[in-house]
Amino acid sequence: MYSRVATKAAARGYASVASPAVTSTANGIRVAATGGDSGLATVSLVINAGSRHETVETAGAAHYLKAFGFRNTQGRTSFRTIREAELNGAQLTAEATRENITYRVQCFSDAVPYFVDVLGDIAAETRFAEHEFRDVERVVEFEALSARADAATRALDGVHQAAFRGGLGNSLYAPHGSPVATGNAVAQYAKSALVGGRVAVVATGVDATELARLVGESKLSQLPSQSAPALEAAQFVGGMQQVYESASPVAHYALAFPCAPGAAPVLAALLGSRRAKWGVGSSPLAQAASRLGFSAETFSFSYSDAGVVGVLVSAQATHMREAVKQ
Repeated sequence: MYSRVATKAAARGYASVASPAVTSTANGIRVAATGGDSGLATVSLVINAGSRHETVETAGAAHYLKAFGFRNTQGRTSFRTIREAELNGAQLTAEATRENITYRVQCFSDAVPYFVDVLGDIAAETRFAEHEFRDVERVVEFEALSARADAATRALDGVHQAAFRGGLGNSLYAPHGSPVATGNAVAQYAKSALVGGRVAVVATGVDATELARLVGESKLSQLPSQSAPALEAAQFVGGMQQVYESASPVAHYALAFPCAPGAAPVLAALLGSRRAKWGVGSSPLAQAASRLGFSAETFSFSYSDAGVVGVLVSAQATHMREAVKQ
């Protein structure tokens, strides 16, 4: 009996993740998909236009472009897009990283053709109207203020600024008094980014051949077939940044190091500072944090040509020196 069970278990082997099928459209858009029979799908429009690509004149443009996701286009109002998403049981999200802006749709598989058209409209026909810019501006200002009010978020933003200066050091959030002050300014930033070589459509739960056909028949096929411009390689310069808040009883200290992009999450896991569910983690970092009464969380960031790994320490301001020493 034992050998029979063991043989069956061995025959099953381990679960594996399917590799996506990757193709390119005539205008250079990369299309990647993995199929599935769950009846659910996720389709993402990924634009290589994160804050890394901003200049002094366009600081904050990526944040604004993210916030313009699923707004009015030439063929659809934002009300129609949101309403039809609700009727289809879909979820729409927009997010920005330092390298990319992503508009994502989670929906039933049979609604994929409709939402590929929606994503095509966003890419090719978003209006960036001045009256709508005022609404977007309020959203951007709120998100930026919320991020600055969170000490941990501000510390990690500061890590990037100290480590890279410009490029990857650019903040994810539009600065106060951003030079991006009109819808036309956002439109110009979008125009430079929305070219075939800087756009990808990535999906799960969708047949790759079918997705490539849908992208080719959507307005995404109207994007210029330009390649992505050469990007200056990220260089970890290093440095220190201090922000003083005398009224706060809690201080935060972030220590970061450069590493290879793929190694960042592995190194963070090896540091192992996160607490166990019913107790304290077994790593030296977790043990020290528990013993001395401070918080220590590892963080990692992986980019196309750089990686960052480090530790964020939070403790009473009067005890920070001892916490960092440990």
